[in-house]
Amino acid sequence: MNRNSLNIVITNSHADNRGDEAAQRSMINVLRGLIPNASFSVLTASPTGLQLQKDVEVIRIFSAYDKKFPFVIFPFVFLYVLLRALRLDTRFLIHKFVIFKALARTARADLVISAPGGPYFGDLYRRHEIGEHLLNIFVAKLFKKPVMIYGPSMGPFQIRWRNVLRRYLLNKVEIISLRDSVSHEYLKTLKLTKPLVYATADSAFQDRIEPDRSRITEIMIAEKIISSDESESSPRPLIGITPTGARWNFRDSAHPQKDEADYIALMARSVDHIINTYNATVVFFPQLYGRGSDLPLIQRIVEQVRAKCYIRILSNKLDSEVQQAVISRMDLMIGNRYHSVIFALKGLVPTVCIAYEHKSVGVMKALKMDKLLVEIKDLTYETLTDRINQAWKERAAVKLQLETQVEILRKRAFMNSVLTEALVNCSLENNTGKDRLRKEIDDLTQHYGLN
Repeated sequence: MNRNSLNIVITNSHADNRGDEAAQRSMINVLRGLIPNASFSVLTASPTGLQLQKDVEVIRIFSAYDKKFPFVIFPFVFLYVLLRALRLDTRFLIHKFVIFKALARTARADLVISAPGGPYFGDLYRRHEIGEHLLNIFVAKLFKKPVMIYGPSMGPFQIRWRNVLRRYLLNKVEIISLRDSVSHEYLKTLKLTKPLVYATADSAFQDRIEPDRSRITEIMIAEKIISSDESESSPRPLIGITPTGARWNFRDSAHPQKDEADYIALMARSVDHIINTYNATVVFFPQLYGRGSDLPLIQRIVEQVRAKCYIRILSNKLDSEVQQAVISRMDLMIGNRYHSVIFALKGLVPTVCIAYEHKSVGVMKALKMDKLLVEIKDLTYETLTDRINQAWKERAAVKLQLETQVEILRKRAFMNSVLTEALVNCSLENNTGKDRLRKEIDDLTQHYGLN
């Protein structure tokens, strides 16, 4: 590892998702300030579906090449490791076979970061866990790289045989930070002994999005969210919504399609309530694009809304920074997608959260906003509209509360990057033992005033 030039590889990176994109953009922005000589390569299953900073290399991860039979990847991994161990030239393989390119990046890395996102370790998305997310950690450790698991969600961990593998691989990691308290409690059940574990907050909280206000106004006019004569202040309130489909909301249901149809009808009815009660313009924000796009679901909801003329759908081609800026101009947000809730809260927008996973419950409780939380299992038209009405009525007080609470979470989110800087500093000394790491983390925490 060379202090003048550090290669950081980010793995387990999700794509086609404005939320995970924002968390990664924020992580890279802050780490560049703390580690100025670092260059970043991001390994993801869908390189075309990830809009990061222009000078960040985005390439396809080796574990993405066979989703049905992920274990066929192992021979390629071991072949590459063997060739490197024998000090044979691997450039031909890298140029001829794309699968080896991500392996080469990992082999050259000074630090491997498992990206913010998830829960990609745990029972909820176990289909991809072993052949993708745990495999990526395994490969990093095959190449003897220090690994930072950077503020994802995790758990639950109830499948015993998987826990043997999880415990084995996660015990090889140097530092794990977790963005919500529920994940922190879940991880304790694995009884890890090696990594230092910290409860932090979502990466997207740590940087401030301050785009040119006139540009955002122009975008909102172009998207017909406001008209040109409303550019300073809209006469109609703006209320944003991000819905979520059956794959997330009803994954454990015996009848997910019926449940989704009921959900669509409920959301359409709620939109009519919002328009009629608050004389509002309702703006839908598609957070997923490309694979699994939110647009078909949004269009199905809009079809059932009576007052369609007061509905707008933000373009799914606008990046996460633009989406955050537009959401910050809403008067109220109803978020079923996790990061849309963070975008709104970060912008001090009163938010009703419809939670389909524990990560959303965790962030609302951390901000003392659980009175505006509805878990998907408890979702009814009456419950949702009650929360909306409460949020609208108390929006001035909610904004004041958010001003204090968001700043607390911003500091906790920054801790993810401080932990990464500590791991880099200790790796430069060739000493990443727990005691040395803990001492470096304590020193940096004091230095940045995070005590």
